[in-house]
Amino acid sequence: MRKRAMRGSLSTSALAALIAECEDKETVMAVLAGFVADTGAKCAFLYNFNAGVQAAAERWTPLFSTFPAEVSTYYSVMRCVTKDPYMRAALNSATPVRFLEVENDFEPCKVIAGLYALLRANDLVDGLAMYVSDRAGRLSYLCLAYEETLEDISEFERRRIRACAEMFMHCAGDILEQDVARELSPKEREVIACLARGESNKEIARRLDLSLSTVNTLVNRSFGKLGVKNRTEAAVAACRTGLSLVA
Repeated sequence: MRKRAMRGSLSTSALAALIAECEDKETVMAVLAGFVADTGAKCAFLYNFNAGVQAAAERWTPLFSTFPAEVSTYYSVMRCVTKDPYMRAALNSATPVRFLEVENDFEPCKVIAGLYALLRANDLVDGLAMYVSDRAGRLSYLCLAYEETLEDISEFERRRIRACAEMFMHCAGDILEQDVARELSPKEREVIACLARGESNKEIARRLDLSLSTVNTLVNRSFGKLGVKNRTEAAVAACRTGLSLVA
């Protein structure tokens, strides 16, 4: 008998209240783990695509993952993020898609066949895949895997899970972004603050008494840590995380 997809009474308002008490990424991830447990999933991962899907294909770095290590390693080595039919199906669906629904309509290539085999080897029978866009410019992907089939899961249950995921990202996004900002070195923070004020790399080099090549390196490294692709996105991230206020 299949477990209920949502075993607990966790609601979007309850999630918001829990996250409001969080001060760092670790406590936010604990709330996410509780939400995953309430869905009845055996394991899950949350992927942030702010840096772009291609960047995701080059580096497997989920925000949160309880998937077996061999699955994560397989993604990293085979770079099958952009080839994953679950992800592609989820992008075109208003509700979370079931693994088995996708597999029944898809003839997997050798790479994805290997992924399926790994999932089965870890007793993962079915799952739900969904994209979460909680606000403009922020896109995430949540994957929940189960030990049993979800063939009788209702559309209402799927929508409820998505709503909770969107609420989680909406409320936790700022904390997660602040956490990323803290990963910047003091000099990287200074550079991004200058960039947010509209200064060119040459102007930043003069202000901070650095060589232009050093500034270029710091800018590129900061872009990678912030998950942004250009100066405009970096300026927006700086404003959201308070980096623009750095002296």
